[in-house]
Amino acid sequence: MMDLDPIIVAMVSCVVMLDTAEADEVDPSFAVKVQQVMGEHLQEISPSDEPELRLMLLRIADKISTGEPSIARHLRRWADNLSES
Repeated sequence: MMDLDPIIVAMVSCVVMLDTAEADEVDPSFAVKVQQVMGEHLQEISPSDEPELRLMLLRIADKISTGEPSIARHLRRWADNLSES
């Protein structure tokens, strides 16, 4: 079974970078478009897979919280949003 942790951390790192980028670094409309595309693909996750994904996100957040607190916050926010579905 593939270890998805690095892929998820990389994806969330991109979102954090887009969220925190200044307008002179990244065009804000481009940043929003990228995040919308990512969100559209993530909406394809099956509801039956959401509990497992939520646990994975929380586990990764716990694992990286010391070294990457902003990424851990985003992972937890994503996990919380899954639990609201």
